[in-house]
Amino acid sequence: MPSTSLPAPVPARVQEARAYLTPRYATGVDEVLWEARERPMPDRDAIDAIITASARAQRGTADHPGLVEVAAALVVLGAVRLNLDQTEARLLNTAQASGMSFDQIAAIFGLSAEAALERYRQLKPRLDEPAAPPPPPLPGRATARDEPNWLHRPTVDQPIWDELDDEDWGTCAGQ
Repeated sequence: MPSTSLPAPVPARVQEARAYLTPRYATGVDEVLWEARERPMPDRDAIDAIITASARAQRGTADHPGLVEVAAALVVLGAVRLNLDQTEARLLNTAQASGMSFDQIAAIFGLSAEAALERYRQLKPRLDEPAAPPPPPLPGRATARDEPNWLHRPTVDQPIWDELDDEDWGTCAGQ
């Protein structure tokens, strides 16, 4: 696991944290969707709401968020981090399936090929960690996840990184 990664939070705790924060901090459309459908606000918005509430309290214009609210935001942060790590690992699989090498990926990230490979090795196990699904997008906003499943399958003649082991990659540049 990457040194900057948090342990994956229990999905049920994430759902509870979202349900705790949303009625307290949702505004506008998010507030209406919570009241009508109990749809939680987006995770980043929930985290930002706690940070904003704390900043207002430090300026003396509001009360500090409670410890339970801050704890709920930290749980949601763990879910956001896991989701981002899983997304990065899937995108790295996509890059490889598209024919990109570690040298190319490393150049984009500003890393050495060895560091890019190590990063992937650290992220790959996160794909197996149970994740709480993020709140759905706002109604009417299509996402890539709405596309048919067949669009997301790798080509038959190209293995994805998950199917390869270290010997398939040989040595990285600079070794």
